[in-house]
Amino acid sequence: MSKVPSIGSAPPTRSARAKCWAARDDYFNCLDQSKLWLHGLGPTSHEDILAVDPIELKCKTESDRSLSREERSRLFACKKFKEIFDKECLPSWSSHFSMLRVKDLQKDYIIETVEQSEREREANDDEFWKKVSAKPQ
Repeated sequence: MSKVPSIGSAPPTRSARAKCWAARDDYFNCLDQSKLWLHGLGPTSHEDILAVDPIELKCKTESDRSLSREERSRLFACKKFKEIFDKECLPSWSSHFSMLRVKDLQKDYIIETVEQSEREREANDDEFWKKVSAKPQ
């Protein structure tokens, strides 16, 4: 189990870092399979995705009474992996990896949205130019 480092303490060993990275990868794989961003964070709408602040993450908690049983089981499907991740990694590392994941997912979402918009525009451009270049009857 990793501890919070004290001033002047040695950095994590190579094997401790490897355990942290493996726990992170397992946790993030579970999140990907569950279509979640983080433990308690699963934005679905355009507005929700853009509103997530990677620096100050506001995730739902299991004690949130506004969640239905289905929402709770979906949002906290990776609880065991999250516990292992938190145990194996320094708190600063856990926070850093979580922030990077959210930033990367937001970036990927925005890129996909822009590319989809461009594909739709190009399809409409093709139709426009076909109509314009058609010979009058």
